[in-house]
Amino acid sequence: MSHTSEDYCRSCTDTVHLVQGKWKIHILCAIRSGPVRLGQLRRELRHASKKVLTENLRELEDAGLVVRRDLGGSVRHVEYDFTEVMRPQIQAMLDHLADFGETVGAPEMIGQRVLHKVRAPR
Repeated sequence: MSHTSEDYCRSCTDTVHLVQGKWKIHILCAIRSGPVRLGQLRRELRHASKKVLTENLRELEDAGLVVRRDLGGSVRHVEYDFTEVMRPQIQAMLDHLADFGETVGAPEMIGQRVLHKVRAPR
């Protein structure tokens, strides 16, 4: 697939739409090291409500990125993990995003670079 083809651009756009939102990348990063329970996510992502986390997890599950496992027992035990098929792709995507972020720099630096280019004398 050519990097300028319409299909290539659509694939990139579709991927961004799958993971966009305030908490989805945070959720995927939390799951990266192994299955997590909702309570663990709530402790790690303190500013996200239970409702929002649950909605995001359902969307990731519907997209086929995350699987919800009910482990049963007398105490409800549910955990979330990457689907086996998507695990390598999600981990690679997160690694590439982190590398890109380290290369480009902090958001405030990106803004300064843009302003510098706009204000640079000719």
